[in-house]
Amino acid sequence: MYGGHKMRIGRYAEVLILGAGIFLISAAPGYPQKAAPTAENPTFGDFSQRVAQYLKLRKAAPQERTTKKQEEIRDRRRALAQTIRQTRAEAKQGDIFTPEISEQFLRVIRSTLQGPNTSNARKTIRQGDPVPTVHLSVNGAYPEGLPRTTVPPTLLLRLPELPERLAYRIVGHDFVLEDTEARLVIDFIPGALP
Repeated sequence: MYGGHKMRIGRYAEVLILGAGIFLISAAPGYPQKAAPTAENPTFGDFSQRVAQYLKLRKAAPQERTTKKQEEIRDRRRALAQTIRQTRAEAKQGDIFTPEISEQFLRVIRSTLQGPNTSNARKTIRQGDPVPTVHLSVNGAYPEGLPRTTVPPTLLLRLPELPERLAYRIVGHDFVLEDTEARLVIDFIPGALP
């Protein structure tokens, strides 16, 4: 009776050891723990690197202590925007949204906003007042008084996550990368929205 019990415990221990070994191998460095990258990932990786370069450049700007006074907040925002403009004096449309990156963003935007099941996403974009004709420019101020159109969650989930102080915006048919603290247009894709 005890011999059979020991045999079962022995087999159970073998299964546990084997399972632990498989777990350790799968958790070992170099072993793929995620699905193979999709065709989107390399391009989005380049986008994330360009955003990181922007943030590195931005960190060089002098940091001032926080305040609650609206006038001081506006003055600091303008000073930060001016510093960024000076640091990125040569910046132009397409520096961050390169042709390859723009093509990938366009593919994701259009596949998310076209088709029979996209009415909720389009409703999110259309909320609020109609946007007047606006001419965007890199390093230009995000237009004062312009509503900050919400990017639909279904689209956000398919795009690279942005660090704090940066946001995707939709202005008319253009897709914009904005520095929300400086209220500055970092780059944009003209005519991105169908």
